[in-house]
Amino acid sequence: MSSSKKQVTEVNLPVPWGHIAAKVYGSSRGKKILVVHGILDNAGSFDRLINLLPQEYHYISIDLPGHGFSSPFPSGVPLQYFDYVYTILLVLDALKWKTCIYLAHSFGSQIGMYFSILYPGRLEKIIAIDGIMPLPIRDVVSYTQKTYNLNKYSTAKDALYTKEEVMYALKFKRQETLNTDAAEAMFKRAVTKVGDLYKYNRDPRLRELVRPIFTMQQHAEFWKKFSTPVILIVADRSSKIDTIPNLIEQARIAIKDKSDFFVVFVKGNHDVHNNYPERVAPHIYKFLKHDTKSKL
Repeated sequence: MSSSKKQVTEVNLPVPWGHIAAKVYGSSRGKKILVVHGILDNAGSFDRLINLLPQEYHYISIDLPGHGFSSPFPSGVPLQYFDYVYTILLVLDALKWKTCIYLAHSFGSQIGMYFSILYPGRLEKIIAIDGIMPLPIRDVVSYTQKTYNLNKYSTAKDALYTKEEVMYALKFKRQETLNTDAAEAMFKRAVTKVGDLYKYNRDPRLRELVRPIFTMQQHAEFWKKFSTPVILIVADRSSKIDTIPNLIEQARIAIKDKSDFFVVFVKGNHDVHNNYPERVAPHIYKFLKHDTKSKL
């Protein structure tokens, strides 16, 4: 599949605590696709993939709150999972989109799934890359204690780094590695220049994983209401490969026959959509062209 550089514009969408920054690709007359990155990433992580996707679609790729150029959630309290889910509603309403296709990675995929359950009919179909549902919280007390220990994040926002240090961190100081081109795609939105150095554009509260305090049974209760056609693209060398099959099985048991649910595997790690977008794009193209509908 050949790459075609798409024209890009930047927009800020109003939300009650500030704005959501977004990159806009293609004509507004095209079929609408909302693009949402994973935790601690930004809209740049989809640049390379979007350039391989069909021209006739209108892509809006957002920075989630506290990522990239978007405003963080109000300070002084922990981050909450369903505030990110609610952010998707605010974005769609700001765009005046009644419905759209949803393309996302990891955490972005998870919140899209739960959005489609809470706000049925708003997402026409979901393209989820290496993300389906958050893992259940095993030790609720410990998780809550860590979540509310906000003092440990107080100095993180003041640290400054060279570009070389930032690039090294983007490539190697994460759960899974990025190649140089993938890291470069993330760099611009990841930092703000301060003199000759850079500070990260990310909410330090994100150092603690943002998950709902749910058991698997509670997740299953949610998934009984899931009815959106979905393709899950799983990276075969992802750090999540040991947990995703069980999550897929739990989701399918809960969904039963209420939705088309496709799973495909590609070679690569958790960030395969950014490292090797050419491995992911054909599956997305096929799903976009496939006539899938909710079975409700």
